[in-house]
Amino acid sequence: MDAAVLAVQRWVNATYAGVSGYVVIAEDGSAGRQTMAALTRGLQHELGITALSDNFGPATLAALTAHGPIGPAETNPNLVKIVQGGLVCKGYATFGLDGIFGTAVAGAVATLMTDAGLAARIDGTVIPKVCKALLFTDSYQLASGDSAPLRAAQQWMNGRYLNRSAFTVLACDGRRSREFLTALIFAVQYEGGLTDAQANGNFGPLTQAGVKANGLVKPGSSGPWVRLFSAALTHYPATPVLTGDFDEPLAAATRTFQAFCRLTENGQGDFPTWASLLISTGDQARPGTAADTVDEVTTARAQALVAAGYRTIGRYLTNVEGSDFDKELKPGEPATLAANGLSLFPIFQTYADSASYFGWAQGYADALAAHDAAAGHGIDAGAVVYFAVDYDATDTEVTQRVIPYFLGVEAGLRQRGSRYSHGVYGARNVCSRLAAEAFPRWSFVSGITSGWTGNVTYPLPVNWAFDQISTIDVGTLEIDKCVQRPGTDAGESAFGSTATEAADYLDWIDRLHELAVAYGNGDPGELVLQYLRAGRYDNWQTRKLAGATDAGFIGYVDATGLARVRTYRDPVARVDVDVARFGAAALAELRGRGDAGGWGGDLIAFYGGWRFTAPATTARDYCAANLAIAERPSALDLGGLVAAVDGYLAAAALRAGGTLGAHLRGADRGVRFSLFHRARFGGDPTAAAAAAQNLLTDTGDDVVTAYRALLLRGLATTPVPVDDHVRQFGRGFADRLVALTENEQTQLRRGKVS
Repeated sequence: MDAAVLAVQRWVNATYAGVSGYVVIAEDGSAGRQTMAALTRGLQHELGITALSDNFGPATLAALTAHGPIGPAETNPNLVKIVQGGLVCKGYATFGLDGIFGTAVAGAVATLMTDAGLAARIDGTVIPKVCKALLFTDSYQLASGDSAPLRAAQQWMNGRYLNRSAFTVLACDGRRSREFLTALIFAVQYEGGLTDAQANGNFGPLTQAGVKANGLVKPGSSGPWVRLFSAALTHYPATPVLTGDFDEPLAAATRTFQAFCRLTENGQGDFPTWASLLISTGDQARPGTAADTVDEVTTARAQALVAAGYRTIGRYLTNVEGSDFDKELKPGEPATLAANGLSLFPIFQTYADSASYFGWAQGYADALAAHDAAAGHGIDAGAVVYFAVDYDATDTEVTQRVIPYFLGVEAGLRQRGSRYSHGVYGARNVCSRLAAEAFPRWSFVSGITSGWTGNVTYPLPVNWAFDQISTIDVGTLEIDKCVQRPGTDAGESAFGSTATEAADYLDWIDRLHELAVAYGNGDPGELVLQYLRAGRYDNWQTRKLAGATDAGFIGYVDATGLARVRTYRDPVARVDVDVARFGAAALAELRGRGDAGGWGGDLIAFYGGWRFTAPATTARDYCAANLAIAERPSALDLGGLVAAVDGYLAAAALRAGGTLGAHLRGADRGVRFSLFHRARFGGDPTAAAAAAQNLLTDTGDDVVTAYRALLLRGLATTPVPVDDHVRQFGRGFADRLVALTENEQTQLRRGKVS
């Protein structure tokens, strides 16, 4: 409790409790919105306003402007006490409220104004706009961990534009905000010659014309437009400093931003770059090579799309049950796309247009439906299905509803055997939060909804693949034009494909090794594993487990035109093996978290599937019937365990100094489970059971504990309590591993394994 703040609260309540429209506040000594609102209502009363409000809006500002600045000559002591109260609550003073505007008050006001970038305007009084700032909860000091260049931009804009009618004092805390971006647009309008009556904070035709006529800056330029451009860049991590001179550091920051947004990398403040800085659509006239549509793409439409420069088309996997609106992908349509040189990115959306739709169970159900629909169209394993968040979700809704939904999607797809990965369609903030807090591979950004709060002030998510920017017609087809980011999701261009033969897969691994050696930056074996993982499992969660990916090497390989192998047919287990799953397991083992990043992570998800789908079945029976069983999809099916076991053994070979290709060519696949059982568990089933139990119950590794919590959210309590259920589950895993090793020994005795 702050005694000075408590004194302010007691004074404002005692003074205005009997005034109509005043709301008595809690006297708790804690500065915040309620205290500022009470002071604002008190100010309104002193100015003669009868309809009191928490909001310091235009009417309050107009009344205070008519009254004039509050200073040493102020004859109403309550107005001075309100100023004193604001200074106390914002931390600029601890004095009592005596109603005298003396040197202490003037000094505190001067400190606040200096922090706000208004040192040149200090005159010993509180002007109306500064009074408004005083009674807001905005901070004028750099927040811990936030951007000093952004704060400098906030201060500069306050100093330059405060005299304009619509411009009020910005927070100067170095934090991104909707208010800062709106203020930037106002500033662009002012510099572009718009009058106060014309300026409205929207990036409309007049504003765009002003930028094109006056604001195109480049190396060698200087002045307010350069400073505004660098101010806009401070909203993003790339820019090093606020500057009025377009120097090489600013040009480099500009190129970085342009590369990330898929703009021409010229290092200049051209119109497309300005547009991408100020509005989520960016320049809607810029070309796009991807699109999504609710209508069937016939041969004629496909040809028109190709002629217009499009290469990747998003289509919906299903209709909404009970709806007459027909948007779903039609039988044979994928073949039509492929025959005309177009690839497909599949979208799943039924409703998904309000918070009430979202939740873990809905995500799980939608994942099963999406899997079945995608498989029914012959969409190849490894494809990314985009699940929609088609409304302006708040941060609270993302936390409480949307993230659980996508964890349900992850669980549902795993339960179907992880044939498909998932992505997210939504606002920038939704996509960014999911990228950091769930498992989406790529983001499909709804940049077209520029008014959504989730798109204002937020940069593109780090994993964006498609950015939807405008609705147009191509021939008879209405599409949403999208910018497609190279090196992300190229879409699906073949359907019903079979897995790569093992010999061809090994040749491909050898080629990757050659490229890793030629790349010359990093261990070749680890680089190859990073490339393999990046096919499907390179997300924020797997990076926490097993480290980052060298994006430069991924781009280096992609630039050669080498086609990516997704699955290969294992000649011994006779299952299709997910190459990315193998790479993720091996990389995690090399980097110290091989259990959670390989077989153990899948086993955790498998445990969740048991508790959710068959809790009445005993653990050992469930494992015997579902764990690593050919043709039985589960979170840990046979192909998944083969990938994880092979990854473990490959990591051991790399640690011993071998190469990945040599190991895989020399590996005895006929005894892989026996080798794994001996190397990881000493050939002891009790040790295997204990390791499985520890994965579910141990809390010694914070990263693994958090990873497990995500995998089991909506499925089971975590950490899992140590009880007979979990002990029997561990034994069920050990039983199944022993059965696989015994089968290998039987096949060896029969001479069937080579």
